[in-house]
Amino acid sequence: MPRTPSRKFECFALFLLLPLLASCATVYTAPDFGDYKSEHKQIAILPFDVTINPEKRKDMSHKKLEQLALRQAESFQRALYTQYLQGQQRGKYTVEFQDISETNTLLTKNSTTGELQKYLSSLTKAEVCAALDVDAIVSGEIVLTKPMGSVEAIASMYLFNVPGRTNEVYVNTSIHERDEGKLLWNYDYVHSGSILSSSESVAKRLINSAAASFPYTK
Repeated sequence: MPRTPSRKFECFALFLLLPLLASCATVYTAPDFGDYKSEHKQIAILPFDVTINPEKRKDMSHKKLEQLALRQAESFQRALYTQYLQGQQRGKYTVEFQDISETNTLLTKNSTTGELQKYLSSLTKAEVCAALDVDAIVSGEIVLTKPMGSVEAIASMYLFNVPGRTNEVYVNTSIHERDEGKLLWNYDYVHSGSILSSSESVAKRLINSAAASFPYTK
């Protein structure tokens, strides 16, 4: 069956907009990181602190947004853990990673309410390391937006040079050590994708990028 003109126009608009991506990253490593690197044996990865902009998701209630954020927190934690574990299996890193199931179980046991993010926010980084019995912790923050848009809006944005809304994702990942909770490494990334990109898929790509610059490499 031949495609209708509107379908052809839709495909044309989508094809033109796929390459529209922009990003910017900043990485900090403590000057004396090498001193800690030689001593650290095991680190833990915490659930991410995820925020979903409610102004961009008016189709969801506050409660549903919170539930979605909690699911994404563990999803991004697992994505980063998977990246690091693959590198560890290839002998790429100088440290081992605590299984995230053990990490979350220990945190839940120590939390009186079972709400991990509230519990974590009540502790210092050094206290979290001590609770997990690890040398350092990896923590992360992600802010997601998910603008809505129709094919007509997409086409207008491209053909008539109308500024388009984007899916902006902010990712911040840090490593803190056990003794004083000192910041050893920080990866700060802001990514703006086209109106067609998924915030979640973009965030996962950024997590992969953060894993690539992980400082505990041999």
